Amino acid sequence: MPSYAQEVKNELAHVFDDDLDCLRAEFVALIKIGAKKIDGRLEFTSSNAAVARRVITLAKKFFTNAKPEVAAVRRKKLLKNLLYVVRFIFAGEVQNFFESLDMNDLLKRSRFKVAYLRGAFLAGGSVNRPEAQYFLQIVVKNEEEAIFLQRQLEKLEFNAGLSRRKKNFIVWLREGDTVCDFLGMLGASETVQRFEVARNLKEVRMQVNRIVNVETAALNKSVNAAQRQLADIKILLDKKAPVNEKLREAMNVRLENPSCTVRELAEKLSMSSAGLLYRFQMIHRRAKKFSKK
Repeated sequence: MPSYAQEVKNELAHVFDDDLDCLRAEFVALIKIGAKKIDGRLEFTSSNAAVARRVITLAKKFFTNAKPEVAAVRRKKLLKNLLYVVRFIFAGEVQNFFESLDMNDLLKRSRFKVAYLRGAFLAGGSVNRPEAQYFLQIVVKNEEEAIFLQRQLEKLEFNAGLSRRKKNFIVWLREGDTVCDFLGMLGASETVQRFEVARNLKEVRMQVNRIVNVETAALNKSVNAAQRQLADIKILLDKKAPVNEKLREAMNVRLENPSCTVRELAEKLSMSSAGLLYRFQMIHRRAKKFSKK
């Protein structure tokens, strides 16, 4: 079963865009973040087959002569999924394409920035399921690229964090609205709908839990108060302490209804809860006084 991040990438890898400049920006991000140069070749690696196909499709648009080689490699024993490797010879039109890049011109419009960020996420991104903590990250190999990504996100009004993890750098987003807005901006409309449904369910469960916790706390408080009142009454009865008629009335109603709340007892006596609480406070003071004798 694919992870949630893989499902998101599967959708984004099939986003249709007929703007050649947007596709160029996305392709550049894919290669810059997901590929490395080895022995005169560019090797793009991904655990997602749809992303690997996306790279091949875009490469054919910009490289008429370069023929990519594709290989599926089995990863470590504990990781059963395949790793897809797309190789290009870094020479001729491929080399000229990347060496002649002007990043300011490549990202001069907001839609180009969005396309670049889509490529960056496809190459090095992941996102938690909305049922868990809201967190989306893009992992890059160097600090310069991480700062560059963070600035592009800030230009699009996303408050992105940046941190280091071992040899990599992480550009991340938190909070449900931020993550949802980012995925929607990239074009993952179906993911956003599922995200919203899951997030609403999560928030409803949290609200129900809060209500239950409040009610449980109130019930525990009521039970403890009743036990304390019964203990005070027992002291007064054992000591045969004299009490006035009002306190005797409060003692009797509590003895007859040991599990009721003060509010329920007050209704039985046709008086206010505050008035009955005052009587129980007086009972407690007398019980404390007589318990010392």
